[in-house]
Amino acid sequence: MHKARLLPPAPRRQPDFSLAIVNIVLLLVFFFLITGSLVQQGETEVDLAETSALPLERLPRPLLLIDAAGAMALDGQGVRAEGLAAALGPDRPEALYLLADAGLPADRLLALTTRPDLAGISLRLVTLHMRPAPDGDAPDGGGS
Repeated sequence: MHKARLLPPAPRRQPDFSLAIVNIVLLLVFFFLITGSLVQQGETEVDLAETSALPLERLPRPLLLIDAAGAMALDGQGVRAEGLAAALGPDRPEALYLLADAGLPADRLLALTTRPDLAGISLRLVTLHMRPAPDGDAPDGGGS
């Protein structure tokens, strides 16, 4: 007679989910690559931020106003870019607030912000809300 040999039961293998996770990650990567390339060029335009209401007398100081032509005024006094550091005085402020015209070319603004004589001063941009002109087409109900 044969004696039946008792073998220990074979250990059950735990399912391996790593292949499924890799497949899901690859599918997500493909999805984002495809959908990211469908964006049209005109859809990525950015509108600059504007504040809703800020009285001019409450603007932070020192305030450097820059018009579209590049002319500057520091707290109401005309100043040139070369004399800006001297106009700030010996006790230089921690921050200089810039209020630039929307039509100012970006290269002029960048040239001002990278001046070595302004090193160590934090430059902060200030925005203003443009109120509509009080003519007959004003959205605030103005008119005759």
